Amino acid sequence: MMLTVFLQQTLNGVILGCIYALIALGLSLIFGILETANFAHGEFYMIGAFIGFFSTSLLGIPFFISILVAMVGMGLFSTVIERIAFRPIVGKPLINSMLLSFGLSTALANLALFLFKADPRKIESGLNGIHFDIMGIFMTGERLAILVLCVMLACLLSWFIQYTKTGKSMRAIAQDRIAAELAGINVRRIYSITFAISGALAAAAGTMVGAMFFVQPDMGLTVTLKSFVIIILGGIGQIKGVIFAAILIGLVESLGGGFISYAYKDAYPFILMILLFIIKPEGLAGGGK
Repeated sequence: MMLTVFLQQTLNGVILGCIYALIALGLSLIFGILETANFAHGEFYMIGAFIGFFSTSLLGIPFFISILVAMVGMGLFSTVIERIAFRPIVGKPLINSMLLSFGLSTALANLALFLFKADPRKIESGLNGIHFDIMGIFMTGERLAILVLCVMLACLLSWFIQYTKTGKSMRAIAQDRIAAELAGINVRRIYSITFAISGALAAAAGTMVGAMFFVQPDMGLTVTLKSFVIIILGGIGQIKGVIFAAILIGLVESLGGGFISYAYKDAYPFILMILLFIIKPEGLAGGGK
């Protein structure tokens, strides 16, 4: 019985960790390429979730198409935010982006609260009726589909960064922005693309979480803080490190909630971060970009 509970919580933790990975990867891209801390990233995730919710509930769009709609919508919105708010402070001290994004986070969260109210909403995926039960380990079709989609998006991002011309330009800027600009790379265009990808990944994660749990205006803050924990542990710009750290955080939350207390699940990632910094100060991936 205990083994079954452990395996079930482990599976739940892996799924949760994969969703965290999508959010943290987008945040890591912004931090690594623009050297900007975007504390409004959780609100991108929240707005993306609302786009997914209204796509399914009002327009009747199927769940998987609604994820795509949310990704495109949030990608465009993120590009606008980058040009209006973040581009003027690129290259400025980090505290500038921190203060700006804190203000933006508060503004977006309160605007969402005003427009959508505080009532939690659920995105209907139509897959909850499908169930799998293997040796006592339970999984819905919805969670299986979300797990597969998370893996696909993470692999697609990794391929994009490694093998496309735009991805190589992003890596060049992350290493040395001035040298990349001198080499003829359109840095401003790459900034916009980076924000668009980051927002799209956050929107995909938000829509998935809205199907598994709920969508509400205050869902972004805790996720943002956890994402910063993940990229600190995994290494800024380290895709594999961020994915590993995200799954680790998901496992800690799920196992801690299952065997200690679910009431403190949001505290477990920060306790883990403190312990790991004491044991391994350079981070799981050895730190650095």
